[in-house]
Amino acid sequence: MEIWFALAMVTIAFGLSLALDLPLVLPSSQSTSFVGIHYLLPILGVIGWSIFAFFGQNRRRTWTFIIALPCYMLVLWAHFSIKLWAPLINPHLYDSAFWEVDRILRPLVYGMFNARMAMSYIFPIDSNFYMLAFIAMFYISFSYHAIFTPLIFRNLFLSALFFQGLGALAYLPFPALGPFLYEAGLDSQATYAQHQMLQTHGHIVEQGRTWLAAHGGRYFTAGLGAMPSLHSGGAFLFFTFAWRHARLLVPFYAVIVAFILTAAVATRWHYIIDLPFGLALGWLSVVLADRLCAVSEPEIQGLAARCPVSIAGPHPTETLA
Repeated sequence: MEIWFALAMVTIAFGLSLALDLPLVLPSSQSTSFVGIHYLLPILGVIGWSIFAFFGQNRRRTWTFIIALPCYMLVLWAHFSIKLWAPLINPHLYDSAFWEVDRILRPLVYGMFNARMAMSYIFPIDSNFYMLAFIAMFYISFSYHAIFTPLIFRNLFLSALFFQGLGALAYLPFPALGPFLYEAGLDSQATYAQHQMLQTHGHIVEQGRTWLAAHGGRYFTAGLGAMPSLHSGGAFLFFTFAWRHARLLVPFYAVIVAFILTAAVATRWHYIIDLPFGLALGWLSVVLADRLCAVSEPEIQGLAARCPVSIAGPHPTETLA
């Protein structure tokens, strides 16, 4: 399934490239520093996850190292490519409609601003903790489940794989750039990054494939997309696995999820309406992975018989708590 999904995402990316004459690009060695992370960080993380999984499962499931790494790299490439091409795939923007929702729910928006200010005593406003907390959650989940709950590791990996792939496609039906177009958020670093990315968006819209062919590699991770909030959905996805299989992580993750939901709005990366759609996508990814992993039930039962109860965790196909 990992291979088929990765190939499907690559096929979609190639199909869009051919249909719309969009250049295929790879990330260059020049980091897009204003985004807040180096483009290599997700790839290095995947390598780390694979090593943890390989040794954590006593080498019984070597597919983790052999298949997971290239599949995830391919899906990440398709994800960032589609997100970068989004202004040329669907040029319509829905920012005005989403901003109207924020206007109607203004007390909730102000509440998010106030909550983020209250958190500043622990998480400084300009600390870039919004990005770093999500990445830490990503890596901790894969490492923990690979070592301590190996029987559900494939569920987790498939969920994350589906989330990255479907997340890229989810940017296309109702594209939006973000509420920073109308007002600045609390984080000056985020505001700077937003306007740098807005310049990238403008170049793509004005110069199209010519600009992408010349500069797409350098700005590979700089595509703008507000709807849905993938940080919120991804955090919820990992919290779900912690709730079901790693209660030790739940208190820490609960704080991180609350922070990410709050900061997503307070930094003005996202409209209020982006959050429930992101959470729904995270839930959908978990459900799809559970349904597909249920096909290998005999193998799971066989492994469970040879594994200590302490690391087996709850049944991998149980419903969401």
